Amino acid sequence: MDSIKELREHFTKLKRLGYILALLGWDQQVYMPKGSVKARAEQIALIKGMIHKKLISPKTGKMISNAEKLKNLNLIDSAILREAKREYEQATKLPIELVTEIAKTAVLGHQAWEKAREKSEFSIFQQLLGKMIGLQIEMAEKLDTGPTLYSNLLDLYEPGATADWVSRIFNNLSQKLGVILEKLHDSSDKPNQSILKKFYDSEKQWKFSMEILKRLNFNFDIGRQDKSVHPFKTSLSSMDTRITTRISENSFPDCLFGTIHECGHALYEMGFKEEIHDTILSDGSSLGIHESQSRLWENFVGRSREFWIYWYPILQKYFPKNLKNYPLEDFYRSINTVQPSFIRVEADEVTYGLHVILRFEIERKLIEGEIQVSELPSSWNEKMEQLLGITPPNDAKGVLQDVHWSGGAFGYFPTYSLGNLYAAQIYSDALKKHPSLPEEFNKGEFSNLLAYLREEVHQHGKIYRPLELLKKITREELNPNYFINYLEKKFYSIYKI
Repeated sequence: MDSIKELREHFTKLKRLGYILALLGWDQQVYMPKGSVKARAEQIALIKGMIHKKLISPKTGKMISNAEKLKNLNLIDSAILREAKREYEQATKLPIELVTEIAKTAVLGHQAWEKAREKSEFSIFQQLLGKMIGLQIEMAEKLDTGPTLYSNLLDLYEPGATADWVSRIFNNLSQKLGVILEKLHDSSDKPNQSILKKFYDSEKQWKFSMEILKRLNFNFDIGRQDKSVHPFKTSLSSMDTRITTRISENSFPDCLFGTIHECGHALYEMGFKEEIHDTILSDGSSLGIHESQSRLWENFVGRSREFWIYWYPILQKYFPKNLKNYPLEDFYRSINTVQPSFIRVEADEVTYGLHVILRFEIERKLIEGEIQVSELPSSWNEKMEQLLGITPPNDAKGVLQDVHWSGGAFGYFPTYSLGNLYAAQIYSDALKKHPSLPEEFNKGEFSNLLAYLREEVHQHGKIYRPLELLKKITREELNPNYFINYLEKKFYSIYKI
């Protein structure tokens, strides 16, 4: 067996162990009894330890060294070697004790977070969160891949990104979002969101969300949707992608846009070319690129007027009492209301980026030791007041609203806003190449957009690094102006500015 084939097969086995890990995590959040959490923590830690041992073995290092001696590798094999070497070098810096302790703490932390969020008491979560932050700092110190500890963690999710690079982008973005927000606030013709807060039967919401998934070409032969506290996507193989949503009977958009968002993630993973199935490349180019796909479908498509020209009459049949005599234009404006709010996943397109910037600035200070865990609720509330002009009434609507920190995902949040920027640039390119897309949405046709994304983004998986992929698609470097221009054109029209 040649060395690159041996390397590919070795990392495919590691990938499949990772899928088993994903199955345990999916079950924990969807079906597992709450009393089983300690046993599940041990199971996840065991699999994590197995993967880590195999990854850092001398055998892995030798396979990489042998593959590096080969010449004229094709595109896929070169990418497999690049990613294998990256994972190996990262893993060899981390003691197995640290890896398994992070895994155990993540499972226990998730349960503590759920309980703390339910009771709106940060103190329930504080100890385990403090332990996780300490473990993340230790991991960042050992990785030592970037100029700062936080950059080391950020690089895990957005390869090549640094805290300073993100900070420069976000500082500029924050200013421009602030200007847009102020103009919309001063408008005398604002949308009315009250229609979305009426009672919407949960079973009907679920059926409507499933109907939308089918129309968006979600493949139910290799995927499914379930319910969870926090919507997410996970893959259990290249032919098994799971998503979840959550339903609130008094907040209609939660289920609807949660479903479309996670569908965007799933469509990405359902679209990898067969040659990279179950390989180290069967993943998104980065979490920012992954997020671009979910945000593109959720917002650029799902919150567009054209989308609802087709879907609104169907929705009215599901909820005639609420919507029968409610005009389409009013509904379109209502789902695009811009208003500072407490919950990130429910935020509008303008204020969403400010939610992410808040998290980026706080977790950067946490990892760099500038603030302590005990200060988190007050730091969070101060930042909310500074960026959005509102103060959360309790911890559940403030510092406890997101699941990410319980699992140790520090450096993850910035990818959400990067995803918006990538999405705007990619969607602009899609419209240049296929100007009839909006007219197709009017008719409930989304196959041509999906075909474009399959060709330009999905099929490649992790073959290209994020900025390399973006330039390959759009022939440009990352340009945040696409996103700002999109927001101005859309929302100034909605707010009659």
